[in-house]
Amino acid sequence: MYNLINMIKRNTLIFLRDKTAVFFSFLSVIILLALYFLFIGRQYVDDSNFGDFVISDNLKTFLSTSVIMGGVLVINTVSLSLGVMGNVITDLEYRRLDGFLVTPVKRYKIILGYYITSIMVTATLTVFMWFLTVIYVGVFSGYWYSFETILKASGLIILFTFVSATLMIFLTTLLKSVNAFGTLSGVLGTLIGFVSGIYMPLFVLGKSMAYVASLVPFSHMTIILKQVILEEPYQALVSETGFPVQGIVEIGKFYGTNEIGVLGNEVNIWLIMLASVLLGFGLLAIAYRNMNKKMGK
Repeated sequence: MYNLINMIKRNTLIFLRDKTAVFFSFLSVIILLALYFLFIGRQYVDDSNFGDFVISDNLKTFLSTSVIMGGVLVINTVSLSLGVMGNVITDLEYRRLDGFLVTPVKRYKIILGYYITSIMVTATLTVFMWFLTVIYVGVFSGYWYSFETILKASGLIILFTFVSATLMIFLTTLLKSVNAFGTLSGVLGTLIGFVSGIYMPLFVLGKSMAYVASLVPFSHMTIILKQVILEEPYQALVSETGFPVQGIVEIGKFYGTNEIGVLGNEVNIWLIMLASVLLGFGLLAIAYRNMNKKMGK
């Protein structure tokens, strides 16, 4: 346990001290936030979306921020966990692992150290971002998320971090150089943003894209998180403006809270998440095998 803790500490400090790595880990999130606040976010609170119902500016802020952050927080679990995994590539390419391999430290502890570091750093920073969101919404809209919503969203972020980190360590073990890792980091966040319907609603992209999105865990992660975060904004919309309850289903399609199933078939979204977790365990085992090969088993 002592060796594992020290590996985790070492990996965490290396990542946090590399300001460039930290910045680029947040780059996808920064781009997404810029797009939302400059262009995309306006479409979510356009008066035409609500018909003849008058929506206050404060409620619009509550709604739009909830939609935006439901996607941003999921993207953050991907980009940050991948950024932390950059330690794996640099350690392999510059042969820093050779020093560990001649010590009594077990190989599984070395690999587990990378994985746990990724989960801890990603979950901590993403939950912190969620808390900042809660404060921002409360200050600028006057609406505060309930403690139950804050707790549910935080728990989901930790679960999603596990899934994202597992997929990212698997992808990382397939790479052979820092350059390849940089290319993957640059495009993955943006690609997932489009495929998962985070940049724009899936129904706008067409049925084919919705089918593709239904096979990507991040799409369902985004839907679940938005359902939790938008529950109270929806309630406020109905109670304060008289917006019809049945209209929530239609606006939910636009906001990305309606479930999409798998390839057009209705499948319980929690079954999909369970399958994603099981897939994660399988990929983690493959990643362990790949790392063993790279370290010269």
